[in-house]
Amino acid sequence: MSWNSAKSGCWSIGRTALLATAILFPLGARADERLSNSEIVRNFNIIAFGNEYTQHRYARIRKWRKPVVARIDGNPPAYFEDFVRQHLQDLSKITGHPLRLAYSARMRQEKRVPKGLNGKSFNMFLLYYPMAEMTTVVRKQLGNKMDPSLKRLKSGASTCEAQIFKKGDEIRTAVILFPAYGVRTTLRACVVEELTQVMGLINDSNDVRPSIFNDTSQYFELTDHDRLLLRILYDARMPIGTPRRDAMRTAHTVLNEIRPH
Repeated sequence: MSWNSAKSGCWSIGRTALLATAILFPLGARADERLSNSEIVRNFNIIAFGNEYTQHRYARIRKWRKPVVARIDGNPPAYFEDFVRQHLQDLSKITGHPLRLAYSARMRQEKRVPKGLNGKSFNMFLLYYPMAEMTTVVRKQLGNKMDPSLKRLKSGASTCEAQIFKKGDEIRTAVILFPAYGVRTTLRACVVEELTQVMGLINDSNDVRPSIFNDTSQYFELTDHDRLLLRILYDARMPIGTPRRDAMRTAHTVLNEIRPH
């Protein structure tokens, strides 16, 4: 499918899908709770290699190799685009991995869309629509690949959903669904958690704290703990496909350099 600059453009994705997490109205601020390096490595093991829905344990590191080029489809409020751009910049600063927002209706109207984009330019798709329209758009583009996500959104079991598509252990594409609730704090929380999780920290767990990856937590911004998990994941010594046992050793090495005791 080819990309165009119409209101509801078309896009193409890879074949292999993995469900990412939903988010449930977290509230609050950042944490300064001091965890030991061993506790953080334990949490990295839970978040990077688990899946809250299937309970499956993954054997290798999954993350992006290519730069992330995002687009927003739909007509969200202007602050939504600002949230997305800000968080992509934050993620890029933390991980060292390139991420940028390259298209939105607002950018098109203001003639800020970079030249030379085509159907293969984008690999992160942020969809902001009322649920009825969301269902139509998602099924047109992906068939039934995100039906479980649509079901959870319609039932109120989650407020936003994401799915990654991989080739082997390399994340190639991410699709994130933002129903048009119009609640600013909810949108902010969704942007922070979902964009962070599609980096490769897929799981949620109530055993991990203080963290946005805990659905019972009081945080809607990245905690220092969450930033450390991202730094571990995107350290150059943690290549795509690293076996879990080796990843744990590398995580200890990285943390001992960042936070020596």
